[in-house]
Amino acid sequence: QRLHLGALGEELENPMNVHRWRKLEGSDPGTLEMIQKIQTLQKRLIAKTEEVVEKDLLIQEKEKLYVELKNILARQPGPEVAEQLSIYQQNLREKTRQMKAMASELNMYQAQVNEYKFEIERLTRELQ
Repeated sequence: QRLHLGALGEELENPMNVHRWRKLEGSDPGTLEMIQKIQTLQKRLIAKTEEVVEKDLLIQEKEKLYVELKNILARQPGPEVAEQLSIYQQNLREKTRQMKAMASELNMYQAQVNEYKFEIERLTRELQ
């Protein structure tokens, strides 16, 4: 077996049957084709990178808008404010009603005062 291995090794180093090996015809792309392919891939990479940058900007704008809207919503009154507002409106209506009643009462008293003034003037004239 060692003899056989030695013979095979010697044949590899010094091949006797040269026609045993043949050159494989393959499609090995040339240097020009490879350069063109690299350039095409670089252009595609640049285009994709630009798309990514644009989309990142859009995302940043949307996030900024989201934060602004979130802040606006945080400042909006909640349901407890609406309830308090209705209580204030009810109190305002009650106070307005009371004010109107007091205004009419005041007018009545002013009319009564004017009557008393005329009565006092008349009585003063009669006494003179």
